Order: sequence, then C-alpha cells, then structure tokens
Amino acid sequence: LGYMACSSLMLVVNKLAVHLLPAPSFVLLTQFFASWFVVKGLGLAGVIEVDALEWSKLRAFLPIAAAFLACVFANIKTLQYANV
Repeated sequence: LGYMACSSLMLVVNKLAVHLLPAPSFVLLTQFFASWFVVKGLGLAGVIEVDALEWSKLRAFLPIAAAFLACVFANIKTLQYANV
C-alpha cells in the first residue's frame, strides 16, 4: 500500500513539475542531483556507508546506468505529453 501511494504521488508530482517547467531534461537532472546530494550528505554524516568511486566498477556499471537513464527520460517525456 505504501509503495503504491508513493509511486502514484511521484507520478503526479513529476507531471506537475514537467507541466509547470516544460524542460524534462532539467527536471530529471535536478532529481538525480538531489538524490546524489542526499546520499553524499548521509555518507559524509556517517549515517550510511558509501563506497568510493572505482573505475572498474564504473566501467562495468555504465551500460546499466545508461539504460536506466534512457528509460527514466522516456518516462518523463511521456509525462510531458500524456494526460495523467
């Protein structure tokens, strides 16, 4: 029930954000930056453990990250033109 409510709320908020600011790339960049900022801040505060960035891990994970980014970008572009 909680996941469903969170997912629905995020859908409506993203639709509202893309409607008010018709720049889906900027909205997406802002969301990813906010996520990075929270994770980095929690890591620096010692609340969570954050691994250091290693080239071998980055190279192996890059295609997965690119595919994820493409899916999320397609989703936010769909929200720009679809009725929710």
